[in-house]
Amino acid sequence: MRDRTDHPGTRPARPAEPRHGVSSGARSRLRRPSRSEVLLLWAPTALGVSVAVTIIAAVLVTRGSGAAPAPRASIDYAWTPPVADYTPAVAVTTRAPTPSPPRNTLPPLSPTPPKPTTAKPRPPAPPPPPVTGRYTVVDTYRGGFIAEVLVTNPSPNPRDWTVRLDFPRDVGRLHTFWAEGAPPPELDRLGDAYVFTGRAPVAVRGKVALRVQFERWGRDIDPTACTVNGTPCTTT
Repeated sequence: MRDRTDHPGTRPARPAEPRHGVSSGARSRLRRPSRSEVLLLWAPTALGVSVAVTIIAAVLVTRGSGAAPAPRASIDYAWTPPVADYTPAVAVTTRAPTPSPPRNTLPPLSPTPPKPTTAKPRPPAPPPPPVTGRYTVVDTYRGGFIAEVLVTNPSPNPRDWTVRLDFPRDVGRLHTFWAEGAPPPELDRLGDAYVFTGRAPVAVRGKVALRVQFERWGRDIDPTACTVNGTPCTTT
């Protein structure tokens, strides 16, 4: 194959194909790429080169104008250890604040003394009901009669008793006397009066019958006075 001298505007000479062991079929498959294929292969490279040139030019222009470059954000990579939240085991004594005296306050009211409670005096207990007596003529006969004084105790306590009898002139001397169901009473004379005093008290709400036997000289045998413990008797 002849060597050609490249002239401007002429296609460059294709290199000689190696002759060592290359068949004619292989030589037919090895072909020269077209111009468009070459441009497609070199286009990315050319683009990258142009971009790099543009960036370098911009940097040079910026430095030449004297403008200070924008400050870069500084990152503090210093590591601060976490602080544990703990309470020191130290007894802390706190004092309560001293309260200040209130202003414009009224003086404390003095406590009202309790009213003295005067207990009303109890009325005195009523006196016990008196021991009563009832005079009755039980029997009469020629020259004498038998009379009875029934002594009654209405009180809730046993009571002593004393019977006093006074008679008119038609009544003579006393023959005998006794108490039904009780010891015989004692007899005293106070002038013309006969006073009989019981030896035993009358029981609670009890009764004692005093019997007397007198001599009589006339029909008037009713006593002029009959009392039991000073209370007049009733006559039947």
